Amino acid sequence: MAKARRGGNDGDAAGTAHTADTLQIDRWLRELGYDTPDAIRRARALLEAAGLSRPGKQGIAAAKRERAEATILGGLARVCSDECAALSRKVSSRRVPVVTSAARCEVCGGSNNRRAAFACARTLRSHRISHVLVVGGTAPQQQELAQLLTFDGLALEFVDGMRASHSQKDAIANMNRAQLVVIWGSTPLRHAVSNLYTDDPPDHVRIITTSKRGIEALCREIIRSYGG
Repeated sequence: MAKARRGGNDGDAAGTAHTADTLQIDRWLRELGYDTPDAIRRARALLEAAGLSRPGKQGIAAAKRERAEATILGGLARVCSDECAALSRKVSSRRVPVVTSAARCEVCGGSNNRRAAFACARTLRSHRISHVLVVGGTAPQQQELAQLLTFDGLALEFVDGMRASHSQKDAIANMNRAQLVVIWGSTPLRHAVSNLYTDDPPDHVRIITTSKRGIEALCREIIRSYGG
């Protein structure tokens, strides 16, 4: 009896699964983060244009994985919204944004705070703001903001809004270093501290006050203040 013919290394059979020699294309693309039908379709189109696959193929040789991954990652940026798409284009105009699930978005990873901080960093850089002072906020909020709002050349300082020993001399020294001061309202913040920064600030300092306590709200207020 004749033996059944085996498929080639590229896995033409519709039911091809991951093996040592073959990757199931759609499954592999989802693992890369291209997890929507449109993202898969556009990623497949890149593979076909690069000669790494062809229409209708279900599998791709594992030996091609490195080239295939470089082709897709270099050509398609994973985003979850129009805002993330716009932010992605500012980072690289060469990579085309393609919509995926929020969790696989390269810009925000599904986090509103991260998305807003990324946009805020773009705003600060575009206005050449390199020293920001935030007055108020809890320790966990300050720590998260410091992790999210970061880029080369940015100095981000915080003032404990409940600090009883904070003086006018301290505030003046802080403002002399800063270009932007953000008063973080609705967080632990004594008026005796915030007033040191709002009553008579130096001319070179921009003062922004936000009445909401969240990180996203703070970042959005900075963007709005600069016309974003």
